Amino acid sequence: MDSLVYTADISVLNDPAVFDRLLGVVPEYRREKAMRFKFQSGKSQSLGVGLLLRQACRDFGIEGADENVVLGENGKPAFRDVPDVHFNLSHSKTRVMCVLSPYEAGCDVEHVRVGRSRLAERFFKDSENAWIHSFPEGVEQDTAFCRLWTLKECYMKVTGRGMALSPDKFTLTMSPEGIVLDHDGVRPEYLFRELESDDGFRYAYCLKGAPETHPVKVAEIDLGGENDKAV
Repeated sequence: MDSLVYTADISVLNDPAVFDRLLGVVPEYRREKAMRFKFQSGKSQSLGVGLLLRQACRDFGIEGADENVVLGENGKPAFRDVPDVHFNLSHSKTRVMCVLSPYEAGCDVEHVRVGRSRLAERFFKDSENAWIHSFPEGVEQDTAFCRLWTLKECYMKVTGRGMALSPDKFTLTMSPEGIVLDHDGVRPEYLFRELESDDGFRYAYCLKGAPETHPVKVAEIDLGGENDKAV
């Protein structure tokens, strides 16, 4: 079965009528979680990832699995009734992302922020800092930092440890041949991929145990479309 990687723009959820309509189609726990946020931005992000997960479950053939989500020891979500299918969610600003796979999975989307590359020495290994600084100073270094950060967070989420696993405890080597993880030794079982975009965001996902040839369907979902399957 193909893995699914879905992304979406949640700007449409700022319209109260659209927000209320789509809030009614997600499971109760997702509605309650979204409404606990004080600001509309948080509400929209929470609803947005819930809508992507709902769509992915439909397309994967496990419709309704998103109604029974449980959390692991460090908060990693899983389907209670479909333990052999894995998913992960992420959001940043106006963008949301979901990965659903027969393999353990993690994903991350991040907005490229000015000046973030200056933080590299706090979080990354020397070789990773050198890779970031191989790019021209400014937006290219900030983009390189964001690329590395999203990839690292994907792996941290796959492990189920999240931020409990400090990003300076392992190394990612970026090369034209691929992305290599070294965490107490080279770990080739982790497959890393990035999505190409020019929207000011970086997107990445990681699958544990997936072969290089594993098919992945990547799609942008229109959350507000009246005829879109997500509604």
